[in-house]
Amino acid sequence: MSDKLYIQEFLDVNEQFAIDKKRKIDLKEDLVAFVGSPKKHPSNENVVMLIENPFDEHKIFYEFYIDSISAVEEIGTIASENSQSAYQVRLWVKKGTIAIKSETFIV
Repeated sequence: MSDKLYIQEFLDVNEQFAIDKKRKIDLKEDLVAFVGSPKKHPSNENVVMLIENPFDEHKIFYEFYIDSISAVEEIGTIASENSQSAYQVRLWVKKGTIAIKSETFIV
C-alpha cells in the first residue's frame, strides 16, 4: 500500500479526528508537530511510524499510537538526488502522550 493511501485510510478510519474538529484546540499549546514520511507499522495496526528524513543514511523515526494524533496535514512529496520520492505529512501529536524515537548509530 502506498504511503499516501495509507494516510488517507488512516484519516478515514480514525474517529479521533471528528472529536478534535469539534473542540477548540490551540495547536501550539496542546500539540507538537512532527514532519516525515509515514509508514505502516509492521506488527501493530494501532501505531504509525514516521521517518524523519527517508533519504538520509542516519535514520530517525518515531512511533505514535493512532489515538495520540489529533491532526494530519499533507505536505506533499519530496525527491532525492537519485530520483526517489517520499510522501510527507505533518502529524500533530497530543502533548503528554507516550511515543518512541529511534535512530541509527555506529558503535
